[in-house]
Amino acid sequence: MAKLFPPPLQHPVVEEGGDATIPWTDWFNRLFVGDSGTAWTPTFTSLTTVGTPTITGVYYKLSQHLVYFRVTITPATSTTGTAGVTYINNFPLDIKHDGGCQTVSGVSAADGACVASNDRIYPSGWGVTTVPVTICGTVEAG
Repeated sequence: MAKLFPPPLQHPVVEEGGDATIPWTDWFNRLFVGDSGTAWTPTFTSLTTVGTPTITGVYYKLSQHLVYFRVTITPATSTTGTAGVTYINNFPLDIKHDGGCQTVSGVSAADGACVASNDRIYPSGWGVTTVPVTICGTVEAG
């Protein structure tokens, strides 16, 4: 993550017209550069597939402990997940507190869970699908 500099206190925050001054705009822009993402290959327990799917994952550290992650399963033929049984077992960071995630398959979405006691991500279940499945969420981790 980019090094943060103190705000430009010697400059006014807004101009007479109400627009942010250039030093403050530049300072806020640097705050939101953020993490460029770290790729990892998620492994699943109890994921049903026909053929060998392509599974990719990436996580972004938004702050010292706040992390956004996204996992995509692109089926070779089809895939199925069972709620409470199918889970990601190798999230690369230590999950500090239970959190949530969304599973999106085609035009449907449902809630899943991130569990601190075992560092697992449990997506919601989905029926047999031939389209990519995306699991994404924000969790406190480090």
